[in-house]
Order: sequence, then structure tokens, then C-alpha cells
Amino acid sequence: MQPKLFKKPIVVLVLLCGFGLNQFDALVTLRQGRGTLSPSSRSSFRESQSATILSASRRDFDRKKSSNRYQYGLQQQQQQQQGPPSHRKKLPARSHANGSQQRGVSAERRAWLVQATQDILVAERGTLVKGKWHELVSMLKAWSRRSKFDAEAPIVVERLLKRLLDEQRAGNSEVKATTELYNVLLDSWACAAIFRTHDPAVASQRAREILVSFQETFEKDGDPDLMPDFESFYLVFHAVCRMEGPTIARRVLAWMEYLYKVQKNSSAKPSRKQYMMLLDAYANSNGDNAGLLAEGFIRHMNATGVQPDTYCWNLALKAWIRSKRGRESAEHVDRILEEMEAPKDLVTYSTAISAWSASGMRSHAVARAEELLRDIEETSGLEPNTIVLNSLMSTWVKSRNPAAANRTAELLEHMEQSDVCPPDLFSYNTHLHALSIHAKRPGYAQRAHDLLMALEKRGDEGETHLRPNLFSYNLVIDSWSRSDDYNAAWNAVKVLRKLIEKEWPRPDTFSFNQVLSALARSSRPGAAQLAEKLFQYMVDGYRLKLHKNARPDVVGYTSVIVALSRSGEADAVERAEGLLKQMKEAYEAGERYLKPTRIAYNAMIDCWAKSGRGTYAARKAEALLREMEGMGKDGDVTVSPDIVSYNAVLNAWARSGTRCCANKAEEYLERMWELYNAGEGEIAPNDKSFNTVISAISRSPNESKGQKALRILRRMDKLYQAGYKDARPNEVTYTSVLNSCAFTASLDQRTRRKAFDTAVFTLQELQASRYGHPNDITYSTFMQACANLLSEDEETLRAVIEDAFQQCCKDGQVGEMVLYQLRDAAPEDLYHQLLSEVLITDEQKVNVNVNDLPPEWRRNVFESRNERQFRRRRESVDVKANKKLLP
Repeated sequence: MQPKLFKKPIVVLVLLCGFGLNQFDALVTLRQGRGTLSPSSRSSFRESQSATILSASRRDFDRKKSSNRYQYGLQQQQQQQQGPPSHRKKLPARSHANGSQQRGVSAERRAWLVQATQDILVAERGTLVKGKWHELVSMLKAWSRRSKFDAEAPIVVERLLKRLLDEQRAGNSEVKATTELYNVLLDSWACAAIFRTHDPAVASQRAREILVSFQETFEKDGDPDLMPDFESFYLVFHAVCRMEGPTIARRVLAWMEYLYKVQKNSSAKPSRKQYMMLLDAYANSNGDNAGLLAEGFIRHMNATGVQPDTYCWNLALKAWIRSKRGRESAEHVDRILEEMEAPKDLVTYSTAISAWSASGMRSHAVARAEELLRDIEETSGLEPNTIVLNSLMSTWVKSRNPAAANRTAELLEHMEQSDVCPPDLFSYNTHLHALSIHAKRPGYAQRAHDLLMALEKRGDEGETHLRPNLFSYNLVIDSWSRSDDYNAAWNAVKVLRKLIEKEWPRPDTFSFNQVLSALARSSRPGAAQLAEKLFQYMVDGYRLKLHKNARPDVVGYTSVIVALSRSGEADAVERAEGLLKQMKEAYEAGERYLKPTRIAYNAMIDCWAKSGRGTYAARKAEALLREMEGMGKDGDVTVSPDIVSYNAVLNAWARSGTRCCANKAEEYLERMWELYNAGEGEIAPNDKSFNTVISAISRSPNESKGQKALRILRRMDKLYQAGYKDARPNEVTYTSVLNSCAFTASLDQRTRRKAFDTAVFTLQELQASRYGHPNDITYSTFMQACANLLSEDEETLRAVIEDAFQQCCKDGQVGEMVLYQLRDAAPEDLYHQLLSEVLITDEQKVNVNVNDLPPEWRRNVFESRNERQFRRRRESVDVKANKKLLP
């Protein structure tokens, strides 16, 4: 009895229907009337047999090479730099005529193969003599070799084998089906699965079905010439592991073990290589339980007498990492390290370091990774290689430890001096990543920039494997975008310009967006205009396909809007509105990726708040807020307003300068409380909300605004004491109350004295408070309150100014603004007395610079963006004043 190849004809029918009609024109002809081969066809076959079949290249599976695909090396060497097209090795150009000739020969060979196959399939049953059926076998193998690239091949192979079996059933004693021919069929379907000429799962399933039918036939007939051998099981198991996953592969392996155990097929005994293939399938499955299943399978290997070696244990470790269980995976990896009996190698340790790197435990992960490095150094015969040190550097980067940049620099320096573990581009990029994350630290962005230039130079000098890639450039751009350096945005633009000028790599959306973000954060004049020009270049470049990977998105639009809102330019708000309108129109035209986001609307509201348009700006901000609320009610919760939206509207009213600005701000604050109490958790008023209301009060014409601001502060304190942590007062809150007192608009002495007492009480409370400590802005605001509320001849003014300045010196908070307000508030003799340590020359009596002060007076001063702008304005004013005052 022969195997029933078409036991499930529906599967084959589905496969046939899955292909285009044009691809099966040849197979359609096979269904035509059957007859004997014509003399001309027989002659054509004989003449071209040797020229076609024998010259067809053998493209069968190389079993040794395919098994090497499963050799494990966790964290394989990262993708090496290929360099720009001009640096790649070019193949000799092939003429168009030669290429067309080769394609023509290939088409002729296939056409002949289709015709010869048809002739054999339509021949009458029982007519295949010995030479003829050998021709059929040759065609079967020829079609099998095409399975890697020809979708029809496995189906034709199956039809040819069925033709041979039909011939045998017809009584032709010269025809004999063998295990080798079935292996050719199994190989065809396995190739179709692995090389994806068919649906991988369907092709692999078909190979399984044929193997099961093959084994059932052998069990029934007992013909030793038709017994599935090791190659039969190997081919199918290989395809199942690759295409159907470890679950199905485990069932196939259990079936093979059963066949061997009950002595139904001695060739079914799984080899060590097949056990490793299943472990590798677990490791690459990315399943949540992959680690547990792989570890359980290792125990099964022990039970069956197959001793797991280091390679097997490494696959189990890899499976735990791919399961993405964070800390749990790392702890299981550590446990396996303690339990494994096989010797540990560098792959074992690098895998363990990678597990801790992905654990999310940060500081503990770094400590454990360093311990593993020491274990390697203490193990005889092992020395850390590039992969191990790269894994350690990655652990430091993911820890976000402030020491990461210095530690990665140390490791990189060690690698540069070593012959065993030379650094690769991944090593340098990891160090750049560490510098980028901590780029707010002074000098870190410049270090990243200098390293990039050094890599460029080394690449140009011949070390092409170290030539920076796109990730390298993006890391340096990101470093400048995070930096607080005054010229950071311009340096980011320079790096992007170098990237644009190169043939390879080409900038992507992230490259442009990070530069736009740096320009949005920059306080340098002209940043907004440069951001607009750069963004327009990005739009044009993508449209003209100069930068195919740099598609403008919402992030870019939003960054430009933010840059405009901070620019202070007269027409900035109109330009920002134009960008928002462009996004809306593009979204409505079908470009769904340009849908305006909540962040974009918030940036637009903030732009109106900072536009200086008074009540008109506040009304426009309100209109945008209502638009967001309407979209939220319509079901688009991604654009519904949040606390940032309401705070921006509060700020718009605070900056409006109208008499009702304080009342409107308080109304919005109460509205926010109502929404929060109604369950809108995203609109919970926070410290910025309260501080903005106090700021609105300070700009109002209310004569008792100091006391009113203090009541807001008292309210925040009570809320915080009651457990509402978002209302915690801070230095900004107290300074805003002082500012309200400083600008009390009243000529009544009692009112002014009351405001002054409120200011003194507020400063003293902050000095003794747990909510923070006075900074240089706090002290300068208090001195301004003294100057505005007290006259020069009052002894109280002298005493308060002297005490405040002395405390400010003790706190190390004497900054530029404090010096300016001291000169304005203190009488001249008191000013000279307080600064007697530094007033030496006549020039210093006119203009005392903060750098002239003792370091302990200014040790805690942090120059914010506003203070930096204030200092530059004062420098320009002082230069003009000095020209008049100095000889």
C-alpha cells in the first residue's frame, strides 16, 4: 500500500487557489487530455535533458549550513558600519544585454521544464519504462531545487511523486518509490516554508502531514525502502521550529520520541542538534513563558539522557531575557547561573548582564553587572570581550545613573587600549547615549560633539567600521537639545547641517524634530525665525524626496509653535496660528498623522498668553479651550483639555493686564475645582495653578492684593496639610506673594505699611518653612517691596535691608538681580557699607559685577533663563550709564 499524499485534498486546493492564474498556466495544461508522449516531445526531451537538468545548479538545503543558523550567540556583534555608498565595494557593472540574455535562458529552461513535466504527467499509466521513470525522478529533483524561489515547485513535486505512485499501482515493476524521493518532497515544502514562497505556516503544516502519512504507511506495510529516515524527520522539524513555533515543535518532538521508544521507527530518535533547535525556538519566541518552558525542557533533556551543555543553558538564559519579565527574568537568570553544571563562557555572562540591563532596577542592575564583570576577570581562561563590555555599558546607560557618562568613558578608554576587546561603533554610540541623557550637565554636550568629530575623522582616515551612523548624529543632536548652553540650539543646527550635506547617512524625522525642540527651548534671539526656516526646509525636502525619512509630523509643528510663543515677536501668534491651521487642513485632507494633538493646542494657547495682546489674547485662549472641550465631548478624548490647558488660560488672563484679570483667574480656578470634584482627574489644580492666580492678583489694581495673595497661600497650605499633595507651596508661591506686596498701588500709608508687614511676614515664614528656602529672586523681590513701600529716611528701611542682605549673603544667594535691587532700594551710604568688601575702585562704586563678590555670597545662585535675560539687559544699560558717569 502506498502513502496517501492527497489524504487531505482541501489543503492542496486552498494552496492552488492562493496563487494567481498566470502562475499556474502550465499546471492548467496538465489537466488536458491524457495520451502517450509524441515522438517530437520525446526527441525534444532527450536532446535538452543533459543541457537543462544536468546544468541546473543544485540549490538544495545544505544541512550543515542550516544547522549553523541555530548556533547561539546572545547579543551578537552589533551591526557594523557599512559606510556611505561611495565607500562600499561596487560589483562590476553587468551590461543590460548580458542580463537580458541570462533572464532569457532562465525563462527558456523553466518553459522546457514545464513542458517536459506535462508530457510525463499526461502519459498513460504503465508506460514509464526504466529510462523514462528515471527522467521523472530527475524532473522531480529539478522542481525541488526551485522551491526556494518558485511558488509552484512544491505542488509540482507532489504531483510528480503521485504520478510515480500511480505508475507503480498500475503494475509497472520497474518503478519504485523510495525514501529519498519522499525526502525530496519534504525538502520542497520545507524550503517553501523557510524561504516564504508559500504561506510559511501552511507549507510547514503540509510537510508535517506528508511525514505523518509517510510514517503511517510504513507502520502498515513495513516496507524498509519506504521508512522515514533521520533526514525526513530533520527536514520537517527544522521547518516547524522556524515557522510554526516551539509549541507545535514540542509536539512533533514528543511524537518522534514516542516512535523511537515503542520501536516503531529507530530513525525517529531526536538528536542533540534537534533538542538545541527547539531550545532556540523557545529563545526566539518572545513568549511570556518562554523562559519557564525552556528551563523545563532542559530538565526533560536530563531525564532522557541528553546532558545539556553550555550552549543549551545559554539558550535558556536567552529565553528568559526574551520573555521580558524584567526583574523576574534577571533573578531567574542569576538562579540558573548558580545551578548550571556546565562551564560558563562569555556568552553566559554577557547574557546575564543583558538580563540585568533589561530588569529596570537601575542601581541594583549596575551593581550586579559589575559583579558579573569581576566574575569573568576571576575565571581562568576568560577575558571580557567587546560584547561583554558593551552589555555593561548599556546597563549603565539604562540605569540613568549620574555616573554613567564617566563610567562608560572609563570602559571605552580600556577598550581602546586593549587588543582583546577593541571598541566598535556600538561602544561609542553607547557612550554618546550616556552623555546625551545627562547633557544638562555643563560640558557633556560638547564632549559628545567632540567625540562625533573624532569618529568622523577616523572614518575618513580609513576606519570605516567606526564611521558614525544616523544614531550617532541623532545622539549628539539630542545632547545639544537637552543642554542649557546658550548656543546649544545653534550647535544642534550645525550638526544637522553636516548630516544634510552627507550622502550617507540621511537625516530622519527625529533629527529635524530634536533641532526644532532645541530652538524652541533657546533664549537666543532669532531662534523662532530659524525654526520656521528649518521646518519649511523639512517640508520641502520631504515633498521633493530629498529626505525620504524626514516626514514632518505634529511634533515638528508643535516645536515651531513653542519657539514662536517664546520669541516675543510682534506677529509670532499669527504665524503660530497659521501652522495650527495647516495641521487641521492636512488632517482633514486625509493626512491622519498630522492630527493636532492636545500638546499642539496647549502650545497655541500658551502662545496667545505670551503674545501681549491683553484681553483679546485671553479671549482667543478661551476659544481654543472651548474647542478642545467640544472635541472631548464629541468623543475625542485625546484632545480634551488637561491641567496644562487650563493653566495656560489662567496665564493668559494673568498677563492680560485688565482690571478683572484676578477675578477671571479665580473664576477659572473654581471651575477647575468643580471639574476635579466631578471626576475629571486630569484637571486637578496644582501649585502652578495657584501660583498663576497669585500672579494675576499681583497685576490687579486691588489695593489689598498682598493680603489677598497671602490668603491663596494659606489655602494651599491647608489643602496640602489635608493630604492634597498637588497644592504644596514652594519658593515661587512665596515670591509671588512678595511681588503682590511690592506693587501695591495705593498712596495711603496705612495700606502701604500693611503690605510691607505682609512682605516681612511672608519672607520670615519662608525662611522657617519646610516648603523651601528663599532664593536670589525672593530676596530681590523683597528688596523691591522695601523700596516701593518705604521711604529712604525711615530707619525701618535701613534695618530691614541690612538684615535681608546679610541673610542673603549667608544663604549664598547674592545674584545679579539682588545687586540691582539693593542699589535701587538702599540709601547710598548703606549700599557702600554693605559692599565695603568689594567697593575698591571708582568704577566698582558705579557698577558692581556679581563676579566681584566673594564666592560664598553667590555659591547657591542658579541663573534661570529670565535672570540671564535680565542680566544681559542690565549689562547693556550699565554700559550706556558708564559712558556718561565715567571720565
